[in-house]
Amino acid sequence: MEDDLGNMPVYVKIDDYKNLIELLDILKKKLEEARVALQRVQELKGKEDAEIELWQTELTEVERKIEFIDRALFEPRSL
Repeated sequence: MEDDLGNMPVYVKIDDYKNLIELLDILKKKLEEARVALQRVQELKGKEDAEIELWQTELTEVERKIEFIDRALFEPRSL
């Protein structure tokens, strides 16, 4: 047996309705602000990741050069 309450009209005070509409507008604005903030964080993270990758590449290059110098100085050479 279905409940007939779903088909009955609902009465809401105009003030309550207006308050609800205002609250929904505020929530939409806050949601958009959060979306913009998240996008900014993602952009910053992308830049940070690129910078870290650059540092890693440079560090690897320095390590490679140090190993070359180490081998050149300390490995015996045949004359």
